[in-house]
Amino acid sequence: MSSGLFVSKNFEDEVSAEQDHLAVLRQQIAARAAEREKQQKEAKNNEVNKKDLNAPASETPTDNNVKSIEENEGKDEGKQGEGKKAKVLSNFTILGKKQSIKQLKVKRVLQDWIAHPKVVNSELSKGESVDSFEPLLDSHLITKLKNDGFDKLFPIQATALKWLLHTHQHYRQGMRPRDTCISMPTGSGKTLSYVLPIIQILKNKFVRLVRCLIVLPTQELATQVYKVMTTYTKDTHLKVAVITGASSFDEEQEKLVKKEENGEYISKVDIVIATSGRLIDHIKKTEGFNLEALRFLVIDEADRTTDWLRYLPPLQVTPPQITVNNSFVGFNCKLPAQKILLSATLSLNPENLHDFCLHDPILYTSAAGDLSELDGDLNLDEDFTSCYGNPSELTERIFQSSQMQKPLAAYHLLLKKKAYKKALVFTNSCESAHSLALLLAFLGEEKKITVGELTAQLGSKQREQTLNKFKDGSLQVLVSSDALARGLDIPKIKLVISYDLPKHIKGYIHRAGRTGRGGVPGTAVSILLDNQIPHFSKMLRNVGKTVPEVETESLDELAESVGYKEHLEKLQEKLDLEDEEKKLSGKAVKRPKRN
Repeated sequence: MSSGLFVSKNFEDEVSAEQDHLAVLRQQIAARAAEREKQQKEAKNNEVNKKDLNAPASETPTDNNVKSIEENEGKDEGKQGEGKKAKVLSNFTILGKKQSIKQLKVKRVLQDWIAHPKVVNSELSKGESVDSFEPLLDSHLITKLKNDGFDKLFPIQATALKWLLHTHQHYRQGMRPRDTCISMPTGSGKTLSYVLPIIQILKNKFVRLVRCLIVLPTQELATQVYKVMTTYTKDTHLKVAVITGASSFDEEQEKLVKKEENGEYISKVDIVIATSGRLIDHIKKTEGFNLEALRFLVIDEADRTTDWLRYLPPLQVTPPQITVNNSFVGFNCKLPAQKILLSATLSLNPENLHDFCLHDPILYTSAAGDLSELDGDLNLDEDFTSCYGNPSELTERIFQSSQMQKPLAAYHLLLKKKAYKKALVFTNSCESAHSLALLLAFLGEEKKITVGELTAQLGSKQREQTLNKFKDGSLQVLVSSDALARGLDIPKIKLVISYDLPKHIKGYIHRAGRTGRGGVPGTAVSILLDNQIPHFSKMLRNVGKTVPEVETESLDELAESVGYKEHLEKLQEKLDLEDEEKKLSGKAVKRPKRN
């Protein structure tokens, strides 16, 4: 929630804090004035003492007078010492005085709903039996869950289902339901946590209007959610459309609306799943596409950009302030959509969440302990991931390598325990992904290891075909830029390799989260150079994660056995040839430095 996430502004708290600040400031000014007055008196006393010391010999003080002067100077020193204490306490520093003032550490104050969330067990085995939900779910949903192999609902699925069905009772009574934020580890079943209750609530709506809008960051993720939604709406009258740009604009318009003979438009769908860019296009250009009747607004991976929100109807973005006269539907007040925000990473920056205008939000997370005790040094703009641990099924490792042998290190990790049978390798750029995919394919040719690449440079159809090949096993290793790092659920991935150091901790969290999902064990390995290890370790510690032991291994023998040098030369020839072809077609391409 932007996203990343989950903090709302509290005006009353700000006013109170400002008043407290002014009171403290007034006290500090008064203390400073008193200190100045004391210093002036001390200066006058010093002048008098100097005159006495410079007096003629006849006026030279006696021993008793000397003793008196020394006593006075001692008192003055004591006063000056007190003055220093006063300076420290008042937090004002006089120029020229060398004194270190220890600043008090400001403790972060979080909204109560985020500081004390509803804690959900992250152990997937602790879920509740599907049969126990028969009173809440229609029989066809229970049957489909069992057919899909669900004996239990994961903890967040069970919790969200009960909660959202409970809030629907408030909606039926004309009261605006609370918005819901869900931050759970990747692979914990967040998609079904909103799909099931939404279908259960909307199944009896027979007038077709767009009542649910689900917004996701990528085509691939939107397609995945669409498949889940259509699976569970199959035996209902509910119609679902996905608009991502994978189909032509005209084809998508045909799915969304129909023009009647009288010239009016009617909706052909109840649930729309969209990427933000394509959603904006249809809001602007598709006549009859209406979002005024939304019951649910779901933002999956909510820590991404929120610019698209301003294109929604005003009621859904900035609903009128609730008063005694308009808090019930009976007073001609349309209720805005109930918002459901989901992300595996959270941001503590209030501005990131302000755009959502959340109503009395509740946060579900697998946090252990009190979130108000967060490390105050964490940057508010950083993604907050220390509220949960990774799934217990995920093993994390660090493998140290030299720059020249990084590709060989990736190949070495793929060979271990035949992890190449289902492995994902992440890079920081499309160019790096392309080069590495080619080199791994060369290295694995003898062992018949099939390698593919997935980057934003490929068209949507090509990306879909590549993903399908990876899912069905035609491709064993998939090298990807971070386009695939969020949300996609590809079963049975044994190994995830971070070939390049991710720029931010959230990138690592989403990469590692592609394995160890749904209770199935998996391993995430980061290949790091020696000088990258301290930075990566700090990233992990800053969000409360345990730093794995650093592994290293000589790869010289492997390099000799697979002809590593020859394959590097072969790669360079291939890239040079591609560059020539690009130039001939008028499309020059930048290549990364050889790894």
